[in-house]
Amino acid sequence: MNPVESSGFAVRAGAPGKIILAGEHAVVYGAPVVALAVAVRAHCEVRALAEPVVRLVLRDPDQMAFCAVSGLEPLRNALDRRWASCMTGRMAISCLLAHPGDLYFYALALLREHAPDAVMQDGGAEIVLDSQIPVGSGMGSSAATLAAVLAAVAETFRVNLTRSDLCTMISRAERLQHGCNSSIDPQVTVHGGMVRVGKGYRELREPPSISHWYLVHSGVPDVSTGECVSDVRHRLGSSDIWSEFHQVVTELERAFLGRNTKDLKHYMHQNHQLLVDIGVVPTGVQSFIRELGTRYDAAGKISGAGAVRGEKAGCVLVYSELSISDLCRDYGFSVTRLRCDCQGVRFYPDHARSSVLAASCG
Repeated sequence: MNPVESSGFAVRAGAPGKIILAGEHAVVYGAPVVALAVAVRAHCEVRALAEPVVRLVLRDPDQMAFCAVSGLEPLRNALDRRWASCMTGRMAISCLLAHPGDLYFYALALLREHAPDAVMQDGGAEIVLDSQIPVGSGMGSSAATLAAVLAAVAETFRVNLTRSDLCTMISRAERLQHGCNSSIDPQVTVHGGMVRVGKGYRELREPPSISHWYLVHSGVPDVSTGECVSDVRHRLGSSDIWSEFHQVVTELERAFLGRNTKDLKHYMHQNHQLLVDIGVVPTGVQSFIRELGTRYDAAGKISGAGAVRGEKAGCVLVYSELSISDLCRDYGFSVTRLRCDCQGVRFYPDHARSSVLAASCG
């Protein structure tokens, strides 16, 4: 079928970021992870082009990247070889993606592999990407941007793409940034709401009403998620500590769903302490979380990979019945109230066809 014509008409899609309630790092070693989609989104606008080129415009910061449609598959093959080198220790994961657009070009190559007779067979695409999600802060920025791009491009070229297909492509692309990442970020951004992922299973859950929850941003870490995961694996990959994480994740999720405030604070503190024990919570962030307890009878933990060096750890998830604005101001951290996103990836405005969001996706 013909793509949406390039007469100025654009397909627009968006996808939410996420926070991890419990299970970061431990999910790599078989423990479950529980996450929520949050109402901070990545947005993508796609127009079909007559010329066989992909023109990618990245907002904040403004960057532009180009790739010939014929160059997408060779790039994918080259990045797969570089990823294999990272997995054998011959290359650092931080060196894998050499150019800003490579992650998205790789994902587009996967989409063309999925629908070789439909995606950019007689032309190309202009992709404009704009995200409200802080980069490198444990909120699933790359998964959300990939979801928005793949959904919008698939809709532009009339490709039937299920949510399961979308999750698989995002997960495959994200490993270029994170190494052996889990599927939690793709699942949350695609489906929305609350997601629990374990070894060989996925559960979508309706989150309870959210109140007294805050997202605190401690600053962008000096180290990437992939570097954190690699460092922890090197030091603690065979440690027994991951079984302790498993129990805490289960109890914290139970307290969250049951709105048991006492247990919630207790298990958030235990989760925080385990993250301190594996060395991913900077001392300044530890001090902030300690003061949450002493000044506000509140609880907090990092949400995401944290940092193995430097003093910034990205997002900190906080439960507090009192305003924490003064404490955040003391530390120079920004803070917003947590709002859940139950829609996942979607189009603006809703398209009549909406092949990517078909009810059969599940």
